[in-house]
Amino acid sequence: MSLPKWPPNLSDDELAELKLQGATYALSHGFCYLPVVVNGQTPPSVPAAAIHAPFALFPTPFPRILFNHAKSLQQVYNVLYARVASDEEFLDGILSADTGVGRVDTFVGDLWRIWKELRTEGLIQ
Repeated sequence: MSLPKWPPNLSDDELAELKLQGATYALSHGFCYLPVVVNGQTPPSVPAAAIHAPFALFPTPFPRILFNHAKSLQQVYNVLYARVASDEEFLDGILSADTGVGRVDTFVGDLWRIWKELRTEGLIQ
């Protein structure tokens, strides 16, 4: 199983153009965030800049045979995922603040407690 030489060789001008195109696409499609405020600085009342989120210029090569194998498992995985997501007793044991991850991760414990309250009350939208 061999993969092509990667990443492709680009001239400095081609690489600069590709970076510009990628950053422009990211910013124009909302793939961005506001600059981090550091050293106790007061954030501006109105943001004046945004930074594009990190992205890869070249996709990662992946062997076709492994991709096809993963695709062949997708339906079985979907069934497994749906069954786990529907098993409230199992999820309570795994995520709850009493017996599960929520004992050591208060964020997860709080989220699961809120979900259980909503589940008991019924979802109204």
